[in-house]
Amino acid sequence: MVRTVTSAAAAVPVRVGAIAFAVVSIVAFLVVGRADGSPSAWSAYLAPDSACRSASDASAPAAVQTRAVVCLVNWARAQDRRGRLVQRPKLRLAAALKGQRVASCNQFSHTPCGVAVTSDVKAAGYRYATFGENLFAGTWGRYSARDVVNAWLQSPPHRANMLNGRFRDFGAAPVRASGLLGGGDMVVWTATFGSRR
Repeated sequence: MVRTVTSAAAAVPVRVGAIAFAVVSIVAFLVVGRADGSPSAWSAYLAPDSACRSASDASAPAAVQTRAVVCLVNWARAQDRRGRLVQRPKLRLAAALKGQRVASCNQFSHTPCGVAVTSDVKAAGYRYATFGENLFAGTWGRYSARDVVNAWLQSPPHRANMLNGRFRDFGAAPVRASGLLGGGDMVVWTATFGSRR
């Protein structure tokens, strides 16, 4: 059985010391269109196969796929005339921590086991002014980096995080999750976006 799920993106701006964040819900990957409602406009942001090394190789090692996700996200940002995101080890750690928590709690959510959406970015030590997060889950070994980014681009909230001009930093990580969503071996991709205080 092949399963693909993306979640509604979470975005957390900090204003005068108070955290305000978007309501998070789980949605099936069926949303198509641009934030302004134009159909299929998302495809202009998807890099061609040749743009990012091994982006279409679902069997590539995790480190190679992670580099491809970063390349694909930055390629999409360039199409929207946005600055490149800089990879930050603390955001990569936050992404891995979120994926591990999703796997261990067996809950595909930005708040698995009832923890705050920002708990993993705080645990990683990234002091943020703004923060956003995208999740993806699918059958292990079935989805390439390009498939993951393609799914995010087709969802307006995920695409908004990817193209958000306030974000400067980025981290991404895949985590293996057994039995998530009633499936066998699954992969949970987490992308964390932020700007520092």
